[in-house]
Amino acid sequence: MTTSSTTTPTVTRADLAVIGAGPAGLAAALTAADRGVRVALLDAGAQAGGQFYRQPAAGLNARRPQALHHACGTWEALRDRLAAHVAAGRITHLADRHVWFVEPEFVESEFKGPEAMKPESGAPEVRDRRFGVHALLGSEQQTSETITADAVLLATGGYEKVLPFPGWTLPGVVTAGGAQAMLKGGLVLPGHEVVVAGTGPLLMPVAAGLAAAGAEVVAYVESVRPAGFVRHAATLAAHPGKVVEAAGYAAQLLRHKVPVMARHIVVAAHGTDRVEAVTVAALDTDGRVRPGTERRIACDALAVGHGMLAHTDLPESLGCTIDGTGDPFVVTDAEQRTDVDGVWAAGEATGIGGAVTALAEGEIAGHSIAARLKGVEPRPEDWAAAARTRARMRDFSTALAAVYAPPAHWAEQVTDDTVVCRCEEVPAGAIRTATAELGATDLRTVKLLTRAGMGWCQGRICAPGVAGVAGCPPGPAKRPFARPVPLEVLAREPEGP
Repeated sequence: MTTSSTTTPTVTRADLAVIGAGPAGLAAALTAADRGVRVALLDAGAQAGGQFYRQPAAGLNARRPQALHHACGTWEALRDRLAAHVAAGRITHLADRHVWFVEPEFVESEFKGPEAMKPESGAPEVRDRRFGVHALLGSEQQTSETITADAVLLATGGYEKVLPFPGWTLPGVVTAGGAQAMLKGGLVLPGHEVVVAGTGPLLMPVAAGLAAAGAEVVAYVESVRPAGFVRHAATLAAHPGKVVEAAGYAAQLLRHKVPVMARHIVVAAHGTDRVEAVTVAALDTDGRVRPGTERRIACDALAVGHGMLAHTDLPESLGCTIDGTGDPFVVTDAEQRTDVDGVWAAGEATGIGGAVTALAEGEIAGHSIAARLKGVEPRPEDWAAAARTRARMRDFSTALAAVYAPPAHWAEQVTDDTVVCRCEEVPAGAIRTATAELGATDLRTVKLLTRAGMGWCQGRICAPGVAGVAGCPPGPAKRPFARPVPLEVLAREPEGP
């Protein structure tokens, strides 16, 4: 999509604005539309589906896109329902929309010529106050559009936690989710000889997918302790479908003869113009590198991941309560309502839980929103099955989070000259100086003393790494906007339809 920087932003109206067209957003939008709600579904992607249901670009003419997904049937059902609602006018699917701010009391106004202006103030006639969802359009992101709605569903998903190590900024080093997105969306591999490393349930399907697509996965390096699965055996066994799914991925790794290195980490990546090798080492029971276990593995790509984080920028700016006792997430009630009236949240934004959890929470939110917009009391029996799924899957996710926690002492392997904040090129040594010699005890102070987190991403990528090296809690981000916004966009005001 191309946009013009001179185009005046316009306003689109809906009963419900759903931000995010992944599993949670789709389930909420479809459920609400089923019950007669007019929905605007906004998503940054060119196609619905989010990261989990990411599809190859249409121009690639993929012959078997279903081969990239283990839940293809669920996706096809969601896709067909969405198409039906779009055709009927109940859902307006707004692709390539990058939401940067949600205004809780957006004032809709209408200019009716000079006679409608108040001579003393020049203010337009006020029509209504609703949520105003502001989104940048297309790849250029120089034009903004505003969608007004009586209710908002935040299905903003999650993103990967990135922990630094020497050489992590080399070309060819990508996140595990980035490698998966390249394969699903572009049908390309990050390299020919790939190491997949880190921790988290995403790593195994990424390694299996890359191997099936033709890459030589020269090592699968996982830091998790096998004993962790034993401690949570009862919870994990209560989800036989997930166990079978994991066994299927393990069988693919075995079939492709992928070397598996449990309780190991990548301590450094090496290369000049791009990654050429990695050094891996074994961990002891405390999560520290065991001296003398280092081993160098040649590769031309490294896909590394350390878990997921919830996208909380939009709910934070709206004033929703964020649980920050661990990795932050949006607090919701049994109906997926936040503590801000008119705002619901579902999926990874409420805590990393996977696609099944997201679908259940989206369905619950859709029922709740439809009832409350019609002024009637929601009926929990409408979403009883989804609530049971949510409870089961949240227990499962809690167990996985405990098993797949990053090694406790990962920051010890970060050398002083390792860049931690890539935007501002701040090395670990500067961060350690700020805490050890200058008295910094929180991320904000570290930021002021070192510029770590002041760049383009505003700490979205580097915050976990900076916090780990500094030895302080991440804390709330408190960013005014969810993404960088051109000043000329902020200078314009949207006009009514």
